[in-house]
Amino acid sequence: MVVETLLETARRAVCGILLDSFMGVVLLLSLVHHFTTTFFETEPDYRDTRSSKTKILHSSHRIIHDDTANNNADPASKKCYQDIKETNKRNTIDELESRLVPSLNYYFGLHDVEIEEFKIKTEDNYTLDVWHLKNPANETPGQRKPMLMIHGLLQSSGAFASGSKNSLAYYFYSQGYDIWMGNNRIGFNTEANDDEYWDWDINEMAKYDLITMVEFVKCKTQFPKITLIGHSQGTTQIFLALINNYNDVINDIENFVALAPATYPGPLLFDSIVINLLSKGVENKYIFGNKCFLRIMMIVRNICVGRAFFSFICYAIFNYLFDWNDTLWGGPNLRNRHFLFSPVYVSVKLMRWWLGSDPSKPSFKNKPENIFPEDSGWFDQYNPGNKGANPNVLLFVPKQDRLVDGERLINHFVKHENNVDYKIWYINEYSHLDVLWATDAIERVGKPIAENLKFTVEREVVEADAA
Repeated sequence: MVVETLLETARRAVCGILLDSFMGVVLLLSLVHHFTTTFFETEPDYRDTRSSKTKILHSSHRIIHDDTANNNADPASKKCYQDIKETNKRNTIDELESRLVPSLNYYFGLHDVEIEEFKIKTEDNYTLDVWHLKNPANETPGQRKPMLMIHGLLQSSGAFASGSKNSLAYYFYSQGYDIWMGNNRIGFNTEANDDEYWDWDINEMAKYDLITMVEFVKCKTQFPKITLIGHSQGTTQIFLALINNYNDVINDIENFVALAPATYPGPLLFDSIVINLLSKGVENKYIFGNKCFLRIMMIVRNICVGRAFFSFICYAIFNYLFDWNDTLWGGPNLRNRHFLFSPVYVSVKLMRWWLGSDPSKPSFKNKPENIFPEDSGWFDQYNPGNKGANPNVLLFVPKQDRLVDGERLINHFVKHENNVDYKIWYINEYSHLDVLWATDAIERVGKPIAENLKFTVEREVVEADAA
């Protein structure tokens, strides 16, 4: 027993050194990549970099294209991109807004909005943080329609609100919606460190975390149905819950808005040397273990969050790994603020679900069609003959997103989703995080969402009054 304990301790020490060294190399490569692309850029970035082999079926009138021509060949597209860059140069924020404070309440308090925090328990006994933009005291309770936002991988729901008055969360709040922001397990804090505590992946997040948050918001607002907005992993989680109809959730959702939806892998997951190394390493418990994924990230965050160099390092690493940049985000001050609310703790098992290379175990990277079937409608089995009873689905697919293959999802909807109302926006200049953080995201994402949400409760009230 003593020998086994010593061997396990030695293994963890060696793995820790190897993983920390690996992250050191990634950081070095990230910095070299950042400064090289910054100082030696010879031409404007027109974002015509996508290398997905998937071609969109243009037969659906429900696909809204920003532009159907090639970016490099289209002067209008170039002008749009240049206009955004010029707007970013003119953007300024005052001294209070430019401070780096890891608290949403600080930024929203500058605009007289209070955020209240709730802790709720899942059925499998995990604690989730839910943040609520408190409704004005002079409003009649129950007046605002509830909207629950679910974040992406390695993020918190602060991603929806880090832009403060220019964020999607604030925009929908100003439009009269009741804004709730849900955070998956484990968030910024851990409660235990045994193997069982970290034994979860996206399936538990869909079956327990999402369902718990939906039920909580329904209970607090007393609305029978709510609107869900997901980004990246959040969309994966929601699609899984809807396809499997956990806890009859299909009938709890009025609208589902998917930003940079992640159901099929993009070319980056196969082209990147670093991601391929992670893909192979994460399968081996003797390298990454079975608990927290790269705990060093959170140790550094807990020490350094709120400092500009920490936000910059986070950006440089994410930029290098995931092939997007901050060109459309409004300058370094705003960029640094966005990274106040990430990363968060995630399990090795979750990363194995995303990147796993074992052919016998379907993952997002390996055989995603076993998880999200391409040749049949996901909503066909629910409310047949009455597609209006299923959630109204709005998809916002960035053309420049190499992390996920949004075109593949578009084609699936065009060919097979006949039992659900949907509409798709295919955004030319946007990459994976631009749908949240681009300076014109309110115009190109927020307003189209607000204009296309559907509410049966409202229609029922109108019909009853007319009768």
